Amino acid sequence: MASVGFFAIAIALAYFLLVVSRSSTPVAGGTYVEGVVLDTASPLVINPILSANSLSDDVASLVFSGLTRSNEKGEIVPDLADVWGPLDEGKSWEFHIRTTARWHDGQPVTSRDLLFTLDLIRSDEFPGPAELKAAWKNIEVDRLGDYRVRFRLKEVWTPFLNYTTFGLLPEHLLKDKITAKDLGRADFNLDPIGSGPYRLAPSGIANDGVTLLANPLYYGQKPYLDKVWFRYFPSSKAALTALRTNQIDGISYVPPDELKLLEGDKNSQQYSAPLAPNTFLFFNLQKTELFGQKEVRQAIAYSIDKQALIDRNFAGRATASESPIPSYLWAYKSDIKKFDFQPALARKMLDDAGWKVNAEGVRQKEGSPLVISILTANTTDQQAIAFDLAEYLKGVGIAAPVRVAPSPRDLANDITSRHFDMLLIAAQGAINDPDVYPYWHSSETGPQGFNFSGWSNDQADQLLEKARRNLNQGERQLLYNQWQDLWVNDLPSIPLYYRTYTYAISNRVGRLAPLQLKLMYSPSDRLKDIPLRYVLTSTKFGS
Repeated sequence: MASVGFFAIAIALAYFLLVVSRSSTPVAGGTYVEGVVLDTASPLVINPILSANSLSDDVASLVFSGLTRSNEKGEIVPDLADVWGPLDEGKSWEFHIRTTARWHDGQPVTSRDLLFTLDLIRSDEFPGPAELKAAWKNIEVDRLGDYRVRFRLKEVWTPFLNYTTFGLLPEHLLKDKITAKDLGRADFNLDPIGSGPYRLAPSGIANDGVTLLANPLYYGQKPYLDKVWFRYFPSSKAALTALRTNQIDGISYVPPDELKLLEGDKNSQQYSAPLAPNTFLFFNLQKTELFGQKEVRQAIAYSIDKQALIDRNFAGRATASESPIPSYLWAYKSDIKKFDFQPALARKMLDDAGWKVNAEGVRQKEGSPLVISILTANTTDQQAIAFDLAEYLKGVGIAAPVRVAPSPRDLANDITSRHFDMLLIAAQGAINDPDVYPYWHSSETGPQGFNFSGWSNDQADQLLEKARRNLNQGERQLLYNQWQDLWVNDLPSIPLYYRTYTYAISNRVGRLAPLQLKLMYSPSDRLKDIPLRYVLTSTKFGS
């Protein structure tokens, strides 16, 4: 009789679950564990205005916050600042900082913190990204009170807002205790106090990873997740195995050649987006004996099979680039002249330009061999690309020895001194804006500038100047179309590709709104939806 009673209860329960409506809603709590591959050669530096490595950037993106931030569409939206607007037709901007914003230690975030951070960035000894320093070097800042600031630009600069996303540092903890020169070695970088949605947990930096806790003082949308743990793994394969076996909730990066390990996995989903940095092969135009003839530059372009390069090195997970202005931006000129893989044409162009193949198979002219070295970073990916490029050039009679910079500092020194023939490196412009002035205006050809090729064209300069001062998108597009025609005609470098970034998240992790990234300016962009992710739910039965 008892078994019959239990059976009846089971039937009734099943019927109840079948016919009674139920709904699940996310609740606060739980831990999100993301697998990351530890870079033992690059130490952790949790600082929003430095960029030591991917993990450091990931942690800093959650611990710190800036005046503004970019959303998944690349649009600039409020963060620490709740209101801003232009003055004097865009030559000045005023910002108001939220009075509710607090540092993790409870102190208010004020305009003093902003000015303190900018003073570090504009210092001659600032060790962080040079493009960040360059963007702010000529902008004056007026403090109008604890929560108001005014930025005074020398002229209208349309992309200005895109450079207001950098994270702020706390003046009350760092003033008179640190200089820009020592910023990278500061104890603060391993015990940070920020204003973002998460804070470093007590003993949060450990041998097995980095642990963050939800910030109870956060001014924005409170995250559902109580804890985020970036868990270390010795390899991406080990992290992928942990994801497949439900030991972790996500993986920060899935290499192209390991995507197959997730094929058929019903427990997770992969998400991909193009990375903004545009990889170029820059010509050093100061080397007129090598690049003085445009035909040589064009022949090099025709000798490279970009798609094969992508397929071989990234398993097809990249997009061929044809212009300094990315194809995902509205200012890209879709009918720009393209240099398809035509090695026979490249050989003819070199022959016609007077570069004849000698007995060793290397072209020479007036007794001088056509030997053009390629400078690249000391990373596996970059070296592989450089050696592939050398093979392509060898196929048309150009000797291209690869020169690997031993360290990032050595690479920076070689770039600053323009000690290279060709330079293989990625370049990135403003967030969601086609302004390429820093890389291609002739005023940026000096040692501290980013015009690595040393390209100078008066008409092109004028177009770039007009475009960055114009607030009308349609008019800007016409200016950039003209500029791209001039650029591709001179061809001071060869655009190669944009990489595709892929990460994975377990299906156990819920999200209020799926993150649909149009583009990733940094791998940390995958974490933009962290406040909307959850692992715990509450189920309600009935209407």
